[in-house]
Amino acid sequence: MVSRGFTLIELVMVVLLLGILATFSTQFVSISTRIYGDASAREKLMSDARFALERLNRELRDAVPGSVRIEDLAGNAADQGVCLRFWPLVTASRYLAMNESVSGASGWQLTMVTPASSDTQPAAGQWAIVYPVVSGTTAIEQGCVNGTCVAEVTSVASAASGAQSVMVNAQFAADSPARRVFLADQQSLYCISGGQLLRGSAALGTTLDGSALTEPMAGMLASDSYFYRDQAAFNLDSGIGLRLTLTRSDETVVLDHKMAVFNVP
Repeated sequence: MVSRGFTLIELVMVVLLLGILATFSTQFVSISTRIYGDASAREKLMSDARFALERLNRELRDAVPGSVRIEDLAGNAADQGVCLRFWPLVTASRYLAMNESVSGASGWQLTMVTPASSDTQPAAGQWAIVYPVVSGTTAIEQGCVNGTCVAEVTSVASAASGAQSVMVNAQFAADSPARRVFLADQQSLYCISGGQLLRGSAALGTTLDGSALTEPMAGMLASDSYFYRDQAAFNLDSGIGLRLTLTRSDETVVLDHKMAVFNVP
């Protein structure tokens, strides 16, 4: 019996075919891996953006009315800018009387309905705000349309019969039609800088600028990302928009997110 093997030509053809197959297989695996990596990175990018927008939305909707202010990095107010400043609300209530003089005490007494939650009781050092309707680019602490609308709480009396009295260091210039009083003790600042959305906070009455922006919220932002006043909102003081342009490699995603501030007069 005569046994036959492979010829040299047949072996060469097999090697060539295996080489071609390996080349295409490697490219297919490489492309699939790159597509998966790009999709994962894109999903992380969008996830970070969604987290940042959700947190900002929750904080902003409960901000003190009139405290929301769009600024540039230097702190100048504008209708469109890269920074958003506001005062997170500690609590709110209805006042029964205000600007009352108390014998032997410095300041003026404000009496309000006791807040329902024990976690949101008024405290010395907080700022009380009444009828915060701001004018133009003026900061709320500098005065509202009717004059002084912010005063610091200097002392708090014990609650009695559902009423809570506090002493404040200034008289309020106008009554609120709804007799509402807001209390706050912090200010928050969101800024888009260096391709990131950054957050910082500080006590009211202290300086809060770019040096305090220590919390990165989202990254991969293009230079055309900014905050703006929503001109389509029923009340310009209540509608805030945020345009985020996310970039990675040759891909660009644009998010136009609109937010509302509650309790605006």
